[in-house]
Amino acid sequence: MSLTAACCNTPPTEAHWHNKGKQVELTKEIAGDKRTTYRTGPTESKRGLIAIYDIFGYHPTTYQFFDRIAESHGGFQLSAPDFFKNGGIPPEAMGPNVMDWIHANGDYQKNHIGEIIRAAIEDLHKDGCTSVSIFGQCWGALMSVKAASEEGSTFLAAGGPHPSFFSVETTKDSKAPLIVLASKDEADMLPLIEVNKQKGFPIEPFHKRFDNMHHGWTGGRGDWTQPDQFKAGLEAADLLGSFFEKAAVAHESSKL
Repeated sequence: MSLTAACCNTPPTEAHWHNKGKQVELTKEIAGDKRTTYRTGPTESKRGLIAIYDIFGYHPTTYQFFDRIAESHGGFQLSAPDFFKNGGIPPEAMGPNVMDWIHANGDYQKNHIGEIIRAAIEDLHKDGCTSVSIFGQCWGALMSVKAASEEGSTFLAAGGPHPSFFSVETTKDSKAPLIVLASKDEADMLPLIEVNKQKGFPIEPFHKRFDNMHHGWTGGRGDWTQPDQFKAGLEAADLLGSFFEKAAVAHESSKL
């Protein structure tokens, strides 16, 4: 299990995007604090998504990626909670100190990440969603799998693009089929996909490697003014939307 080198030494890009959604408060307080989430997508949809940003937090390219997924394949009510109360990783924490910052700010238990996710799910259910999938970028992809590995998890699918810390060991307990969209910078993800396939989920786990993309291209390190990154970003959003739609359709069919 490792953090790709790009996370340690590559700063975020400059980017611009007019957000389609808005920041709202979660109904439930977490450890006595009010927390917020970015909500986007058609409010009439009954299909929910939890989205988890990378270590740079909210970024224009990340917002665009989330907005596009929320509007794809029939639409999803997407909730992207703000896990980092003081913003994403600062420049001085990059380099050899990056893991210290992640341990201090992005620990699943210590930083109440599971609790925040559950509160966001509750609000999606209150707003009419009858099913929820989860995904994230980089560190966020691991958080999505941790959530989908909890006892009683009802996530229909999990995973995400350019994941960090992914291995057979860290993903083997997932109770949902995985979608993994690797960049050229990640290790071979096929072994963990093969393990996930053996669980007999209603839909087939999915893997694609974007050999011409660097780690982080859908999030804080994405420069979508570059045609190749924009094209690959749109493809990644479409693949995720398609996977989550298939998971939702399988779930809905099982209820008939």
